[in-house]
Amino acid sequence: MSQEPQSIAPWASPVARARIAEVAAGFTDLSLDGVTGTVRRALGEHARRFDDEGIVLYAGTNVMSPAAQRVSEPLVSARPSMGWPGEKYQTGLDQLDILEVLAPTLVARLVGARFAEVRSQSATFANLAVYTALAAPGDTIAVLPQRAGGHTSHHAVGAPGVRGLRVVDLPYDVGALDVDLHALPEFLEDQRPRVVVIGASLLLFPHRVEAIREITEAAGAVLVYDASHMAGLVAAGRFQRPLAEGAQLLTFSTYKSFGGPPGGVIATNDADLAERVSTMVFPGLTANYDAGRLAPLAVTAAEIHQDGGAYADRCVANAKAFAAALHDEGFTVAGADRGFTESHHVAVDAHLLGGGRAAAARLAAAGIYLSAVGLPWQNDDDPAGDRGLRIGTQEVTRRGFGPDELRQTAAWMAEVLLRDADPDAIRKAAADLRTGLLAR
Repeated sequence: MSQEPQSIAPWASPVARARIAEVAAGFTDLSLDGVTGTVRRALGEHARRFDDEGIVLYAGTNVMSPAAQRVSEPLVSARPSMGWPGEKYQTGLDQLDILEVLAPTLVARLVGARFAEVRSQSATFANLAVYTALAAPGDTIAVLPQRAGGHTSHHAVGAPGVRGLRVVDLPYDVGALDVDLHALPEFLEDQRPRVVVIGASLLLFPHRVEAIREITEAAGAVLVYDASHMAGLVAAGRFQRPLAEGAQLLTFSTYKSFGGPPGGVIATNDADLAERVSTMVFPGLTANYDAGRLAPLAVTAAEIHQDGGAYADRCVANAKAFAAALHDEGFTVAGADRGFTESHHVAVDAHLLGGGRAAAARLAAAGIYLSAVGLPWQNDDDPAGDRGLRIGTQEVTRRGFGPDELRQTAAWMAEVLLRDADPDAIRKAAADLRTGLLAR
């Protein structure tokens, strides 16, 4: 018995519908044994190709440390936990109170905050809680353009649209790869946003937070820094310290460079803002939540503190070395005139390689996984779509890659994208490299 493909997302794109139909056509046995076998095969093949053999350069991923993995408990995640410690709707959760106090204490310490709300299931929900607390339907928020790294959860297609907000793009200085400080005062006077959001899904260099805060404060707007990609560096005292530099609220994902379990955080030093956004998290947007996240989150936070920034430093050093190697191989690497990057991100302009999506697909065939991204200097109507390749070094650094392995990876990328090498040969070589690292 096969799943009728038209019953799954008939509104999706033709490409997505074709893939859905292809997958559904393979469902010949929907019994318990059949489904169990299908699930096991899918998970096993994914683990082999992606986790065991692949070189994962996707900027939105990571793996938890062994210590964090050891305290992940599915049974805790599967049970409800609703309300503040001491006044839970359920009984018998006294030991979870320890996690609900410990995790925000450790996270707040890392990012230089008095308050940290850690119950959001994702940074998108954290952002929605912020928008709900600070802006009413019909109000305006100002965010980075999508081509400059503005995330889906910042734009009308995402959480702001759910809240009914008007979204406008901040003026952007392509040369500075940051908000246009000269144009910002007049822009804010004209648009009158309640909230200004900075922080991006591609962020090579720090924002000039202090200057942006001075301008936004004069205009009566609250400055929010979404550090979802930078949280691990921020927590380690690297890249920048958004709250110390003037951001009033900090939101972020707890995986990516932070390296913990999936989830979201809202942090601030302002008691009033903390209460308002926390109330939006619970009881506004959350009833029960995944309390099982808190144990690995607490351990991850303690590891970052104990590590003293060593892992963050390796991520940044690897990014710089990788960017230089890609440049030497003949790629057009963003930020070349400024040392390429000061974060763990690297961006390659793939406009002459058929665009970011086509280039990423060819690399995936070679066992090198990353994603396409818009670039600040491309036109909104660029026929190539997202013309860049976005690279993050946080996972490969965790898996033991250093500059030598990344120079080899850059050479393989050049073989595939610049010299039309056979992806299968590269895939085998990449798997051998991963095997060698595991054997160390």
